[in-house]
Amino acid sequence: MSPARAVALVLIAAVTATVVACKPGDNGASGGTTQPPPSASPVCHEGHDCSAEPSAGTSVPGSPSPSAPNPTVSASVPVPTFTDKPPQAQYREIGMNCTVNHRLNDDPVVFPGQPGVSHNHSFVGNPSTDANTTTAEKLVGGQTSCQDKKDASAYWFPTLMQNGTVVNPETVTVYYKSGVKDYRTVQPFPAGFRLLVGDMRTPSAEQFGGTWNCTGYLGKEIPPSCPSGSSLIVRYQAPSCWDGVHLDTSDHKSHMAFPVDGRCTGDHPVPLPMFEMKVPYKLPGGVTAGLAYSSGPSYSFHYDFMNGWDQQRQAEVVAHCINGGRQCNGLGVDRHKP
Repeated sequence: MSPARAVALVLIAAVTATVVACKPGDNGASGGTTQPPPSASPVCHEGHDCSAEPSAGTSVPGSPSPSAPNPTVSASVPVPTFTDKPPQAQYREIGMNCTVNHRLNDDPVVFPGQPGVSHNHSFVGNPSTDANTTTAEKLVGGQTSCQDKKDASAYWFPTLMQNGTVVNPETVTVYYKSGVKDYRTVQPFPAGFRLLVGDMRTPSAEQFGGTWNCTGYLGKEIPPSCPSGSSLIVRYQAPSCWDGVHLDTSDHKSHMAFPVDGRCTGDHPVPLPMFEMKVPYKLPGGVTAGLAYSSGPSYSFHYDFMNGWDQQRQAEVVAHCINGGRQCNGLGVDRHKP
């Protein structure tokens, strides 16, 4: 072997040894100490902010907690047979009045077990709701600020501020309606069900899924002013077709979808009640300047739900009011035939 070739072989062997000793992820120091992998980027849930980046397997305040496997129902749910021509019914809804009972920087759906890290929310329904209400079952049998005392559910939405001062809503109305043509097919919310409606990161008023109104105005954002004495009202309807399996999902939304041509189809074949949240505010002199939510501009409005109903009572109310084609008050009584 020539001296030149021998030198070349020695150099190749040395380079190979160096490559093996310094694998990707190693620091190249003696002993081959392994560097930790880069932290995974957080998955930010629609409707809520997510600014911090948790390391893998940790929970950092201000970021969604690592999720347990998405909860599911324990038995299969029957898929109803729809008809496009059910018996005519002018109404098929329950309108339940509720009052705000507390405010917290908590969100038990998106930030479970992390008190104080969310933007401020106004809570109606169950007064015990806080960051440690980590399952809907914890609500059942509790108190409520809504009309039906068997509904211990929790409902919450961002707090409205005017120049930094909290604006108290008037009576909040939570509607349970039929979102499908065949109102007779609507089923009660299953035990343990949770849902987030809307998105605080909606980029513009034009893309807002709700409406704002006061006397003489209906639009996608807060008007420049309202007539004195008129309430400023935000309304937002929720999707009402369920996948029939998941009680919640990692984004708290994808287990639900909107009806298509008045039917629940495809991967979301089960009709549940359609929420419509109505939140009215009385403003002195109708002045709307300086209004903003704790979550951002007016079109950042969104709301959450955790089912705390007595299931038998909820089934009775849904059957009587929605399936029965009636317009009921918050006690499940027909407004037209009490």
